[in-house]
Amino acid sequence: MRCALPLCPLAALLCVPVASGQMTGRFYLEKQTFAQGEPVFLYFEASNPGGSPVETMTADPYSFCAGYQLRLSSDPSPTSSCAARVFGGSCLSGFRVLAPGATFSERLLVNYDHPITAPGDYVLEASRSLPYGPAGPPPLLWSKLETRETLRFTVDGNARYESRQFKPWLDRLQSADSAARREAARTLASLAPPSLEETLLDLVSNPDFANWAPLALHRLNSPPAMAALAHIVETTESGTIEHVQAANFLAQSGDAQWYPLLLSFALAHLADGFHLYPAAISGGDAAVAFLADLVRSGSEIERDTAISALGETGSRAAIPILLDLLRSSDAGSTGRALYSLRQLTHRTAGGAAASPQAQFAKWQAWWSRRGAGARIYKATECGEFLPLEAN
Repeated sequence: MRCALPLCPLAALLCVPVASGQMTGRFYLEKQTFAQGEPVFLYFEASNPGGSPVETMTADPYSFCAGYQLRLSSDPSPTSSCAARVFGGSCLSGFRVLAPGATFSERLLVNYDHPITAPGDYVLEASRSLPYGPAGPPPLLWSKLETRETLRFTVDGNARYESRQFKPWLDRLQSADSAARREAARTLASLAPPSLEETLLDLVSNPDFANWAPLALHRLNSPPAMAALAHIVETTESGTIEHVQAANFLAQSGDAQWYPLLLSFALAHLADGFHLYPAAISGGDAAVAFLADLVRSGSEIERDTAISALGETGSRAAIPILLDLLRSSDAGSTGRALYSLRQLTHRTAGGAAASPQAQFAKWQAWWSRRGAGARIYKATECGEFLPLEAN
């Protein structure tokens, strides 16, 4: 498809919408330059230029079901230890009928999953896979509209998104439209302007906005915000989205004062292995002893989770424990130990060995030769993985 000039914003580096059968699609930004602290929205537009109606699948644009994939130039590289992980699962979806000549559009807040804080030039790679078919009875075989574009924008270090410019978003928090309220909460939580600290702290007490409160507090990162995160951990049900997020954000803060709280939840909810990870991240060296005890005497689930959590401690003391586990006859334990060694050292053996014993010999030789001076990485420290043999 040829990209007509009026349809291509200046922000687009490449404007090459991919047509698939009847449907066409494109991405665009409203403008090319943004102020610091300003929301950056990416728009997706799909059209039906054909002569008959089509039906498309719909889903929350922020869920994996919607088929969006965004990569910002400031993101960690795909091979980094901090590369985004893709999770499966189920989600609610529906259908939309698009009449001949009709168009629909959606927008996504880029700042939500990709914090944009530093001034400079950014490159955004966007793609979407959108299933569609003839309107009417569900077709046996859906077609797919595949749209990919690369866009550029700049964050101007001399311009600041002012407090007064957030007023429309504050007003939308009170909207009768639930979708508008959710978008306002997501936007304010993602940007977390310090001038709105009181409003962001109040998100905790509003059930409509509970899902976004931990993100708002994390990005606000003030003493009252961190205390509010701890309050969420203490008062919400274990396993809820807000509880899981709050515990993770407390652990990622690097503040040791939260370790006793996270450890107490880990010990009180051993059947729910999730709690071991925030405790391991927060405790570091101090967490190794209780994780080692679980490896030795815990239930199967506790043992498996503890092996993985050792890789989150950033502790040199965890390495000998994990090396010893490589001699285990249990393939699950060996695999988790290898993964944890990889996370701690940012090293890889370069592929699966013939046996756990061979893996042990390779890692043990490296540890004996270079372990004393090898850098050990915390869970929050990003980096590329090197072969064991590399200097």
